[in-house]
Amino acid sequence: MGQPKMNEELFYLYPMKRVAAVLDDEARYTATCHDLEQAGINLSDVNVLKGPEGQHLLDRKGISHGLISRFMRWLQHGGYEGVTLTAHSAALKQDKWLIFIPVRNKNELRRTVGILRSHGGREIYHFRRWAVQSFPPPYRFKP
Repeated sequence: MGQPKMNEELFYLYPMKRVAAVLDDEARYTATCHDLEQAGINLSDVNVLKGPEGQHLLDRKGISHGLISRFMRWLQHGGYEGVTLTAHSAALKQDKWLIFIPVRNKNELRRTVGILRSHGGREIYHFRRWAVQSFPPPYRFKP
């Protein structure tokens, strides 16, 4: 069902109706993509940012994408989007992988978050119309 779009040249303003997550390395990314495809996600609709090029495309402050982008990033820093931008930009700086997966409904959201968690995904956020939902790591009681 296609391949994810790696470091696609666009401004990543607000990934509405998508789940974004950080993956530590290529092995986790590959395994995640395999499981997403098995779950029926069309990988050609998935975007991935990686490394310095990915950090430049994410453009936390909007500097590289013009005046309107700077203004939009300024607005976002006042909201929860600022938290996600900071976390995701820091991960890209550490050469991690940032994946954006479209989700259409709650069942697809649950499956996607489960797949991401099973492969060590962190900084998982679902970008909805008027809200950003965070998925912290599952809490485990120590014996």
